[in-house]
Amino acid sequence: MNILKMHKIGLGAIFLALTFVNVPVQASHRVMLFNQNAMDKILEMWPDFEESVNNQSRGMENAGGRGIITQSPLRSHLDQLLMEQPTPAQYGEGFRKLVDDYYSKGGMTTFGSRLNTNAQVTAYHYMMRQEGRLPIRFAYAYDLARQAIPEAAAMGLYDNAGALWNTADYNDWLWLHGMASEGDWDAPNRGCLGNDLPAKPGVDVRQVKEILEICPDFNSATVKALMRGVKSGWRFAGVHGVGSNAIRLFVQHLEEFMKADPKFLTLEYVRGSRHGFAHGTMTGAVPDVVASMVKYNLFLPINLRRALAIEPDNARQNYGEAGFKFIGPVKTLLDAGVNVVGESETGHPNPKTYFGILDVFVNREIAKGKDEGRGPPAKFGEGEVLNPEEGIDRVTALKLFTYRSAEFLFAENKVGSLEVGKNADFIVADKPYLDGDNQTIRDNKVVMTVLADKVSYQDPDFKPAIKAGK
Repeated sequence: MNILKMHKIGLGAIFLALTFVNVPVQASHRVMLFNQNAMDKILEMWPDFEESVNNQSRGMENAGGRGIITQSPLRSHLDQLLMEQPTPAQYGEGFRKLVDDYYSKGGMTTFGSRLNTNAQVTAYHYMMRQEGRLPIRFAYAYDLARQAIPEAAAMGLYDNAGALWNTADYNDWLWLHGMASEGDWDAPNRGCLGNDLPAKPGVDVRQVKEILEICPDFNSATVKALMRGVKSGWRFAGVHGVGSNAIRLFVQHLEEFMKADPKFLTLEYVRGSRHGFAHGTMTGAVPDVVASMVKYNLFLPINLRRALAIEPDNARQNYGEAGFKFIGPVKTLLDAGVNVVGESETGHPNPKTYFGILDVFVNREIAKGKDEGRGPPAKFGEGEVLNPEEGIDRVTALKLFTYRSAEFLFAENKVGSLEVGKNADFIVADKPYLDGDNQTIRDNKVVMTVLADKVSYQDPDFKPAIKAGK
């Protein structure tokens, strides 16, 4: 997202957008730097701005006091301060366009994501009240600790509100399925690996382990809020779980909470909560972590396209050959009994989006180049293949994005498979996905998406024949 903008605030104060590159990893992190006039106006509208930024920003000393704000996670807060916000009805129209132009074309009928502003929560519920449905089924997770609210309120949100998460049986268009947080647990290309994966010889160990890797900061307001939520019975639903040690740290705290309150946080309750993470790009298959994931019925969504696009350079630069075994070991985890979930993003969706992602899970091939948005190459065999032994068959790949995803979203009674009593959401592909050579998976495309009683997308060249009497 390009954040190089100019806004008038009071006496025409502006802010500048700068780009910092974290060496040796090839990743940029945009930040915004405020001048004094802008800071004065911001503090009028947002008195605890400095405290909020310092609680969120990592790797910068007194970022709030210096007027520096990182692209994530507080960019949405700046939008609230500096721009006129849409009404719930306007927000709904924008969401419909997003679904029509992106999600439906890709064949998506249900998705899960986080909501991190009160305006978003209000808008979706407004749409439900007005229309009784949404343009797509939506399991959302609260990330309200990231709102521009006082630290004490953010800290006490989850334990004082009670564990509110529910399932698609509650409302099969919109349901809250847990807590989320982006970035304060660990982060893509900067996962928390601890002693599981040492830095390679010749690399500055401190640079890798103390600066590059991001591990949960249990003194930060966001992480404190999340852990108080777990202690109060909430579920992790969209918290980063990129590195193996980040998951281990979660389990250690979970076990402490279970020991302190054994009548409430029983093994049955914890397993039934289906705690889960996000991205899973560098989790590896470390024995004790795998055993704990199976024991506590943890779910691990893996964005394999993203993993194969960004993590090989990370492994080469910082960990060496051993690092490659940590990159999305899907088959090993499945064979061990871990609840692997198919995860994707729809940054550039089109009717071939998900077939390309399924292709990556089967063939483990990614297009060459530096574009982090890349998927499989246009022609089979022209890309880079990573750990082909971790490839899975096409049926298993499909299940990771259907039934297993539905389980993670607490929606398996409503979606994820076509069965009597479930919602009849489905897609039509131009070729039979279950047949053919693995080299042809990426050639499939969606020609029709049906959601509930409506065709939400149809390829203009697709003219289905309708037999008389049917």
